[in-house]
Amino acid sequence: MAGVDILIPHFRDPEGLRISLESIAAQTWTGDMRVVLVDDGSEPEFYQEIEAQAEAFPLPVTLERNPVNRGRPYTRNRLLDGVDNPFVAWLDAGDTWYPEKLEKQFEQISRLRYIGEDADRYWITCHYDWQWEGRRARQIEQQTDVRQMRELMLGQKLRAYLWTLLGTAKAFKIAGRFDERLPRLQDLDYFVRFVLAGGILTVPRRTGVLCKYHKSDVGRNAQEIRACNHLIYRKYRPHLEAYGPSFLKTIRYNADMLSARFARNNGAPGQNLYYIGRATLAHPKRAIGAARFHLRKTQESA
Repeated sequence: MAGVDILIPHFRDPEGLRISLESIAAQTWTGDMRVVLVDDGSEPEFYQEIEAQAEAFPLPVTLERNPVNRGRPYTRNRLLDGVDNPFVAWLDAGDTWYPEKLEKQFEQISRLRYIGEDADRYWITCHYDWQWEGRRARQIEQQTDVRQMRELMLGQKLRAYLWTLLGTAKAFKIAGRFDERLPRLQDLDYFVRFVLAGGILTVPRRTGVLCKYHKSDVGRNAQEIRACNHLIYRKYRPHLEAYGPSFLKTIRYNADMLSARFARNNGAPGQNLYYIGRATLAHPKRAIGAARFHLRKTQESA
């Protein structure tokens, strides 16, 4: 049975890494698994902890380290350079897979091959639980029977998260390397390039959620997020324009509202209002609709 390399970037989160590794060890899939782990310049006390975890882990671990913090896209490119197995999966330190995750995704690859599809053109994503800190997890469905470029940019029906994926090493070469100008949202950029190059996202049939995303906005920079969104918009604008002016206004609105959320959740009320104002100018009709919706929800809960 062919093996899979599980690629994990790490920075200053040994406890998060521990729960991620535990979820890998609990997989029901019986093929060969190797963890490829790159630490992005964590301080010695953190690195010593992950060295100990790697040594104690029951599966093979290849551990490398950036001497200084270089950012996630650089680290992800180092992980790609470390791929040896014919299959690749991703997992971020702090997120978790449910036990059947790889098993169900490999079943989908087998199904694709059985019906005559080229599995090297596919990434297998999956439904997942979205776990905000201090809140109950909610299930998110990945809808792949959509216009994938459009829906990835909207981020509602289909979302760009690497830790949901399994694919062949050849399939990941379709997207190339991560854009190191993007300290945030490099997943989105990578997914978009995959789809534009002819790649296809699919999900296992008749399967529920297969992993959990542990979400927190704390420490995230609203300006950095907005700059990354703007870069992605500029890179793909000729493709985005095909969906019409209303679509362009919507993704600009969404980008500003995302930055507003990061500002609000990191104690920057002035920035929050600034980005809400930008969003309102980008798409006034949508902003008014959202305000009415939140007012109604507030009244209902009062």
